[in-house]
Amino acid sequence: MSSAAPPRSPQRGRTRDRLLDAAAVVFAEHGYHGASVADVAAAAGLTKGAVYSNYRSKEELFLELLDRNVDEVVALIDQLLELEPAARTRQLADQLAHATVLDRSWTLLELEFVLYVARNPHLSQRLADRRERTRASIASVVARHLTQLGTADVEVAADRITRLLIAGADGLTMAALTDPELPVADLLAALFDALECAEAHR
Repeated sequence: MSSAAPPRSPQRGRTRDRLLDAAAVVFAEHGYHGASVADVAAAAGLTKGAVYSNYRSKEELFLELLDRNVDEVVALIDQLLELEPAARTRQLADQLAHATVLDRSWTLLELEFVLYVARNPHLSQRLADRRERTRASIASVVARHLTQLGTADVEVAADRITRLLIAGADGLTMAALTDPELPVADLLAALFDALECAEAHR
């Protein structure tokens, strides 16, 4: 199955955004397996044909929703890294608290999809490619920040910070499934500060 998306016109872009908004609600409510293309179409006020003219499958729709959620976090990090550290830590924690990728329902949904991919190897490379793009996007933002700070070996430091942040986010969101009071956003903001400080003193 090809993963190439159809050419995007302004109207197609609006339709795809509308479908993604609807998919976010439907997937969160019913889970990946419980949600259907018909459910997404109905929630968006469109036909199933409109879904399939934009996305070749439910899998492709979910993967683009995943991309959009990651883009949200990358843009957030990019914006907040311009702030002074004292203000940044608090604002980063406050903003991350509302990030979709740290939400309980999204964590459950992503876990469900990962298990689905594990049983469907034809999707493994597509998900791996997206994870790599996520890492590269965040590392690029972090590298620009470290360059401004005069950190040595910027690319290596940015890659190290990014991998540890992603691992931290994965672990904390998993832990929060059984410990709803865990301050995931606060801990991630503190982790970034600690990693940045460690790299600055290498």
